[in-house]
This record gives sequence, structure tokens and C-alpha cells, in this order.
Amino acid sequence: MRTTTRRPALFAGVIAASLLSVSAIGVTAQSPSAEPMADTAKVRVLHASPDAPAVDIYANGAEILSDVPFGVISDYLEVPAGEYQIQVFVASPDPATEGAVIDAVLTFAAGTMTTVAATNDVATIEAQVITDAPAPVADMAQIRVVHFSADAPAVAIAPDATPKKPLIKKLAYPKASKYLTVPAGEYDLQVQVAGKPKQVALDLDPLTVEAGTSYSVFAIGSVAGGTLTVVVAEDAAAG
Repeated sequence: MRTTTRRPALFAGVIAASLLSVSAIGVTAQSPSAEPMADTAKVRVLHASPDAPAVDIYANGAEILSDVPFGVISDYLEVPAGEYQIQVFVASPDPATEGAVIDAVLTFAAGTMTTVAATNDVATIEAQVITDAPAPVADMAQIRVVHFSADAPAVAIAPDATPKKPLIKKLAYPKASKYLTVPAGEYDLQVQVAGKPKQVALDLDPLTVEAGTSYSVFAIGSVAGGTLTVVVAEDAAAG
């Protein structure tokens, strides 16, 4: 990452296509029906800084998302492949007067899917960039877990019914697990302190996954602040 002051308006066509919709906490975002075209990339943004106010997000000087609160993830935005200056401001009619809390240059390669998240407390807020590589299959579902709670220890993810048999054994901030291919249906899962199945950090609401669909489950918030929660997003669906 590096900062830059270049501000070409490369997102104009994207904004005109009304790609500003977001999904609230716990609600699945719309998924792409296919991979990006050869000369484009797909990018989405997640507000995962638990004590940060609502934010405005800019790319190369153009506002792409406005007044985004904690726990909201955008739909994928399809953009020309290339380099972008991503800036995050406290939501304001005139963000330039406040100064960017995140200001970084990111490169999105053609054909890729990427999640960019603002994580950690606002005093130490940072941008996390993870590659999304879903590969949905028609008769199964895919699930991965992303650890975006900066003050939480490494975690394990296990079914409520068999807590000593975790699906994911050790996942540390700010990493993402691999996609797990599982039968479609409803899953009761819990987030444990890794290696300590009796220490349940978060008991998740039942999660229903559909065949032919890939999902990401983002663990966000703060243990100390009592805001630890999850955001579920749909990454892709079989064509």
C-alpha cells in the first residue's frame, strides 16, 4: 500500500449503474451470477471497525458508498482492472475537511474478486484486503469464515452438536479460512477460542446455506466492547 493524490474518475460508469446498494448486518448481499469479465474486477467493501462512525468511501476521488454504518457490506462493484486510490472518510457532506481515516492505493487484477474491509478500532483503523475465490457447485454449498475481530484470539468454528469436532480449527485475525464444501441445509455453529471447545466466544444463529451457492461469514466487532457479531455475505452462485 502507498498513498497518492491522483484522482481520475474511473468509477463514473459504475456509479451511474446504481451500485450503491448495501445489506444490513446479518443480511446476505446479492451475489454475482458469474465471474468478472476478462478486463474487469469485482470489489466489495465491509465496515468492520466497531467504534468507528458511519463512513463515506471514495475510489479515485469518486464517492462509491455513502453513510455506511458498522456491520454493513456492499454488493460487489464491477470495475475496470487497475490501480485505485481507496479513501475512507467519516460520513460528512464535505469529507475533505475531515481527512481520510484510510488512504491507500490498491491494485485489482482482471478477473479477480476482492473484499476490502475497514477493521480494528478507529484509533488504529486499517484496511484489510482478501481475495475471494468461490467455486460453487450445483449440488453443494460452500462456506468460509473470515476473522476480522482485532481483539479476539484465534478461533475455531464447530457445530453446536459436536463442539469437540471443529470444522475450522485455528483461525487468527485477520485471516480467512478456505472454502468448505458442505451439504446444503441449516447449520448451528459456535465460535470457540481455538483449542478450548468449552470457551464459546459467540453462539451463532442458525445459518441456512443453499446448494450452488458460496458464502463468507465475517466475524467482526470487539470482544472487549461487547460488539462481537457476524455478517453473512453471498459470494457467488452456480450459473
